[in-house]
Amino acid sequence: MNLLKRLASAAVAMAVIFSVLYIGSRFEVRWIVGFLLMVVAYLASIEYLSLMKRLDILLAGPEFLIWVPVLTLSFIFFYGQYAEVVLMLAIAYQVLRYLGKTPHRVGLNQAAAGVFGLLYIPWLLHYFYLIYLGGAGQVAHVGAVNALVILLMVWGYDSGAYFVGKFLGRHKAFPTVSPNKTWEGVIGGFTFTILGAMVGASMSPAWRELVFWDGFFHVLIAAFLVGWAAQLGDLFASKLKRAADVKDSGAFLPGHGGTIDRIDGLLFATPVFYFYFHYIVRFF
Repeated sequence: MNLLKRLASAAVAMAVIFSVLYIGSRFEVRWIVGFLLMVVAYLASIEYLSLMKRLDILLAGPEFLIWVPVLTLSFIFFYGQYAEVVLMLAIAYQVLRYLGKTPHRVGLNQAAAGVFGLLYIPWLLHYFYLIYLGGAGQVAHVGAVNALVILLMVWGYDSGAYFVGKFLGRHKAFPTVSPNKTWEGVIGGFTFTILGAMVGASMSPAWRELVFWDGFFHVLIAAFLVGWAAQLGDLFASKLKRAADVKDSGAFLPGHGGTIDRIDGLLFATPVFYFYFHYIVRFF
């Protein structure tokens, strides 16, 4: 029953994401993807505040949350050229908000948690938007395929690690942080990451030329980097939840937990994917 619930909620989430990517490219309203990211970031930030509360780090919720849409909108409008300025203002506000708080250790923890939360969720998510915009100068749908490739790679890693680990896992990989993770699952995750990249690449001539003809080794390198980044993101979220003494970050998706549970790997993987294909491969 739990597996069916997991698959059903995943199917609904995927349908929403694919629809938004399609509409954004088909009708050239790319900002709609940014607004989807804003909703995701906002929901994840609410969960982050709850986790901090369980860690006895009480952040000023409304003041923290107002920066999430502000940061996200700064990525969308004016091609993100003021995003760094807005980020610095957000960081400065979080520091100044708790500067006079005593005891000083409490104020320092609050300021650090506030700054980290903005970097961890909305700032890391903005790399997904950069990946999506990477196809703006090419055929209309290339940006959507860029986003689809990283999604399928991360989902491939998660699925491969979960199912291979569940049915074939024997050797614990990270027993103190995530007891259910196995080395067999890690290997399955990397394998499915490659498959995810190939499935996504098949939907664009530019990606097909890169993946199937000119540079399959780039897929192997990217799968290795993205896979480890996704795994690191998952382990960090597990550490955060264990520290807060909860199993899931929330209950947003039936069978999956909260929003952070679903995007933890993506948060760490998107910057890696962006830097590799933008600066190393110079694909977009």
